[in-house]
Amino acid sequence: MRCSKEVILTSDSSGETWSAACWDPSTGSLLMTYRNASALPHNCLSILNDSYLLAADVTKSRLHLWPLNSQNPVENFRLSTPGKVSALSCPRNGSYIAAAIGEKLFIWQTSTGRLLRIVSKHYQTVTCLKFSADGSFFTSGGEDGLVFIWALANVVNDHEDPLPRHGFSDHTLPIKDIYLGNICNKSRLISVSLDRTARIYDTIMGTQLLVLIFRVPLTSVCMDIKECNVFFGCTDGMIRQFNLQSPPRGNEFHVPDDEEVIFKGHTGNITCLSVSIDCTTLLSGGSDGIVNLWDIPSHQIIKRIPHKGPITSAMFSSAHENYRAKSFKPKILIRPLQRIVKENGNNEIIEIISKHDDNESFLNVEQYLEDNASSNVSMKKSIQDELQIEKLKNINKELYKHLVNHLCTERTINTNEN
Repeated sequence: MRCSKEVILTSDSSGETWSAACWDPSTGSLLMTYRNASALPHNCLSILNDSYLLAADVTKSRLHLWPLNSQNPVENFRLSTPGKVSALSCPRNGSYIAAAIGEKLFIWQTSTGRLLRIVSKHYQTVTCLKFSADGSFFTSGGEDGLVFIWALANVVNDHEDPLPRHGFSDHTLPIKDIYLGNICNKSRLISVSLDRTARIYDTIMGTQLLVLIFRVPLTSVCMDIKECNVFFGCTDGMIRQFNLQSPPRGNEFHVPDDEEVIFKGHTGNITCLSVSIDCTTLLSGGSDGIVNLWDIPSHQIIKRIPHKGPITSAMFSSAHENYRAKSFKPKILIRPLQRIVKENGNNEIIEIISKHDDNESFLNVEQYLEDNASSNVSMKKSIQDELQIEKLKNINKELYKHLVNHLCTERTINTNEN
């Protein structure tokens, strides 16, 4: 793999030797194991702000938390939940934790442990939760075939039951996986289901852009960072690649067998898919207990990492400094999670968490104004530059008009003389 700024995180359903593991994608060597917990369920592994690994327990109502540089969970710290978690996700900054318990969604604030909201719009167990790249919204998919898009601000702030931004009921069988693009609020959402369809939606307008119909049920999905190629994991152990830039087609497209680009290397369902940031390597995990690394252009396996049970998580992760740090420096504060929603009182305290070692300097108003004076000067200069640019544009526009009129006048005179 040509990009060396990533690692691989995996987990399997056995949990015999470790709960999760970190691997070097270029060599396939084991870098770190995360132990002393249970096996992890599917779609229940997440990273908290480059600092912690967060995962759900497969049998108990709790979450596990490891520092990225330690194989042991955080000591004397327990994250209890109201029930067994079926899906888990966090925004990149780690400010919130979203967990699905049955058909309900629970949203916690990480720094306080407050349970901010319990949302119930699904009719059956939620199987997928994904946050957008900027953390402003998240999506949920369930065994009821429903897909919802939720604005995080509405969910945590509305006094009444929040409504989803958009809801889709196009699938006829359980949702197995969801992918959200990396273009923040303009990203596309892809959902795959056992009904053999993949549906692509516009997250802003809430419209369905494309339906892809395959001959086999779909179990996982991912895209490259350019969002040109989509990879679909299927129940027959095959991974099918589809190019979104290959017209012509309508809003509904039956993918023919002779046009499929197929990766063959698994003997069971494809449970996990992920693409490296350089778009050259595909990572796949299957129910056969194998994690494969593929060279995308040649469709060949370049590394095989065997596990002791069906794969429940397999994903690329940025190689954060805390993976190899001898002295752990978390970027986020985590508190034990509340089990019930508490009404806001009039005497609430707002905590300010600072990275500054010198608190006197941090609370010094004069120092703050002095430090920010330069930014105000830069802002004024930027405004002046914009005004100057606009003035020059108007001058160029007038010069262009004058030149066109002059040329037209000369041409008219020459025509009359002839």
